[in-house]
Amino acid sequence: MNYPIFQNKVNWRLLEPANSWYSEEYTQRHYDLYLTTEYVKDENGRQRKYYRLNANKPHSIEIALAYEIKCPRCGHKHLKQVGRCKDLYSLGLYECPACNKSERRK
Repeated sequence: MNYPIFQNKVNWRLLEPANSWYSEEYTQRHYDLYLTTEYVKDENGRQRKYYRLNANKPHSIEIALAYEIKCPRCGHKHLKQVGRCKDLYSLGLYECPACNKSERRK
């Protein structure tokens, strides 16, 4: 799933994702920043859900690290960066500590 991101007008560092059914190509063309969902198997073979921050304009690592992103699922907690930037457009890999904690209990 793709999540277009809107920057907070008061705090440019705070990013708020919105749910959408847009394709990644559409989202990339129409939004400066967006999240994509990535699934990665952990050491126990279970699928873990992550979010990749993407930009349509190049970003430095410093700017990418400055963002605080709300979780698109629960909306309350900030995502935690768990993976590095791939390049100037595919930025950090993130997870929600609160959502992952509740999924591990299941």
